[in-house]
Amino acid sequence: MSNILNPRVTGRFINKESKHIKCNPHGVDKVAELIYKAITKDGFGRKIWQKHDLNPRGQTEQEMINWIFFVDTVNFSFWPDEGDVKFGVKDHNGKLQTGYWSLCAAVNRALKVGIPVTDAEFMANATREQIETIFRSDTEGKIPLLDERLKAINDAGKVLLDRFFGSFSFCVMRAGKDVQKLLDIIVDNFESYRDISQYKDKTVSFLKRAQILVSDIWTCLDGKGLGEFTNINEITMFADYRVPQSLVAFNVLQYSDELKNRLKSRTPILPGDELESEIRGMSIYGCDQVLEQVEEMALESGRQIEVNAILVDYFLWEWARDNRALVDELPFHRCRTIYY
Repeated sequence: MSNILNPRVTGRFINKESKHIKCNPHGVDKVAELIYKAITKDGFGRKIWQKHDLNPRGQTEQEMINWIFFVDTVNFSFWPDEGDVKFGVKDHNGKLQTGYWSLCAAVNRALKVGIPVTDAEFMANATREQIETIFRSDTEGKIPLLDERLKAINDAGKVLLDRFFGSFSFCVMRAGKDVQKLLDIIVDNFESYRDISQYKDKTVSFLKRAQILVSDIWTCLDGKGLGEFTNINEITMFADYRVPQSLVAFNVLQYSDELKNRLKSRTPILPGDELESEIRGMSIYGCDQVLEQVEEMALESGRQIEVNAILVDYFLWEWARDNRALVDELPFHRCRTIYY
């Protein structure tokens, strides 16, 4: 990774070079005020995420980490092709979940009936038939990229067995509470996490799934034990589909007419395309601008708050889910990829 721009530097570089997207300071101020209010008055923070009914709880650290690792290894591309039905899974309460939460519901459903999905031996040897069973839909839709998910699972299981004693917790221990060391371990050893692209004359990285893997461990373990990282604030937001929509809805990001027309036409964008890189890179930059403004507001008021790019992302991602009609006024970019 020494010759590759890390996600935060990638965002700054793309902000300087972007032709299709600009960051609007007025939109930044608006979102910063909302997030500052949520943190100081409504108690928004990592504990909100921990309380979600589908997250792992009541297990050992190693079991929780293995659950998180499996989920994040296949945490990508849930949207249906045009005209298809969305993939969905009913949780233990009978509620239909979609997107990321459908994945969590599917994993929990499999574990409940004794399928050891988070076990490295199972992952390394899982068959297509087994993965089809685990990710069977409770709608008429099917989960996209099933073969790619199977490959990611098999590859990850083999690496865990060959190099890390069968558990991702040994990767975490080897990193010694250092986010950057853990990201290097993930990217160097697990092929499906190498979220790297070429933009202009630079090799850039977004590392959506690698970063969210680290942050999920931090959040679910409440920053304690193996969830403690001394430099957690080096993580950026997780460049995906939904957060960019929130940033556009809040006018943090302003898209060119060319880009807006491309999105409205629902024309697929290929992985590595300049437009894709600009959407993802500017999302990182825009969230960092929001974060800086929230930190400035806290400093001016003399309040001690916990805020970082992870919590900014959580706020905007949840806001997109709660305000779907509003954010979908401009469709998300359709890029079929294993990286988000």
